[in-house]
Amino acid sequence: MPAPTKIYFPQIASGQWIDWVQVVNVGNDQSQVMAIARNEKGETVWSGEKTLKPFQTWVVPVEPASKNQELSLTISSNQGIVGERHCHLGTKVLAFPGACPEMRSVGRRIFYPEIVAGCADYFRVFNISDQPAMVNVVVRDTNGNVIRQFSGQIVPLGFWSFVDKDFGNVSGTLELVSTQVIVSERHLHYSESPDGVAIGQLGQVMDVDPPPTKVYFGQIAPGAWLDWVQVINHSPEQAKLVAVARNGLGEVKWSAEKTLEPFQAWVVPVDPVASKEDLSLTVSSDKHIVGERHCHFEKQVLAFPGANYESRTAGKRLFYPELVVGSADHFRVLNTTDQQALVTAIVRNTDGVIVNQISGQMPPFGYWTPLDDVTKNVQGTMEMLSTQIVVGERHLHYGQQYHPGVAVGQLGQVLD
Repeated sequence: MPAPTKIYFPQIASGQWIDWVQVVNVGNDQSQVMAIARNEKGETVWSGEKTLKPFQTWVVPVEPASKNQELSLTISSNQGIVGERHCHLGTKVLAFPGACPEMRSVGRRIFYPEIVAGCADYFRVFNISDQPAMVNVVVRDTNGNVIRQFSGQIVPLGFWSFVDKDFGNVSGTLELVSTQVIVSERHLHYSESPDGVAIGQLGQVMDVDPPPTKVYFGQIAPGAWLDWVQVINHSPEQAKLVAVARNGLGEVKWSAEKTLEPFQAWVVPVDPVASKEDLSLTVSSDKHIVGERHCHFEKQVLAFPGANYESRTAGKRLFYPELVVGSADHFRVLNTTDQQALVTAIVRNTDGVIVNQISGQMPPFGYWTPLDDVTKNVQGTMEMLSTQIVVGERHLHYGQQYHPGVAVGQLGQVLD
């Protein structure tokens, strides 16, 4: 499937929140890029255009238009594009990829594997179609019991937002079922632990065929870092799950099994095993599963969906739309196959010029961890090309000039 030519960001925030949206031309020819910001009613309030050379970046100057109103942002091109948005206020930094059908991040059935009691949850739903959308919200507890349902209607190219008081401040899961194709963001604002921290994630699209029965987490971190991994049986039948943790050589270091009722959650007890050793985690099931991982240390919280081939979060060509100069970048690449994988990492600056290229080899089910010495600490982008299907995580630890003590995590965007 080719790279997308249209990507969506459900929110450009108003007030004190500041947005940074960067898009990249990933085609081999010059591209004409157009950005359109719309209000809640789907009305255009701002637009901008830019011509980009191959692999050149553009920071979309939408921010002044959103000072006094909430907006969405759609970016179109005649070449393949990818994008990333960072929305920040102090130590709260939300990071989102540009959503699109090609990466299976838009759909009619969207799932969030974990909502947290005692914290503030905020959801934004963006109708990307030219027809009105009726969206039904289903909230379940961790045992899979439905505890609340409600609906909202969204005008064409408009959006809808709801918060904790609308669905109850519970621990569990949240599902959106829509009559039209939508994209959705969730913003989790932690309360006391850790205070002043927020993470953002796109809802995981469930209307994929076949549905995934295996999810991958590129890292379970050692030392002072703590991991919380929750997986859900997203099916109407009982499911048998197996979790396997491996080291960098692909050797099994731990495993566990669990039986889950429909829509029941399991917090995988892998964290004690990783206290002294960096690991990866694979969770398999005989039914459809979905998962989420939070890795945290003080105010640094990294959030990742469980990756899989069916949802296009694992592949042979991965792209990271933004490297940040003056910050620490950490990458993890997990080989999900039983064959050796050779991965080539290509670092470009914001003009699309290659500044470094390096390769790493991974054994079956093993991983590779390139650091800042690969990126040469430049402002730009990173592309990874692999001989096998891999999952890539990027951990951005902000430096002193931005948000010291804050980190965000993103999966590499799959372009093959």
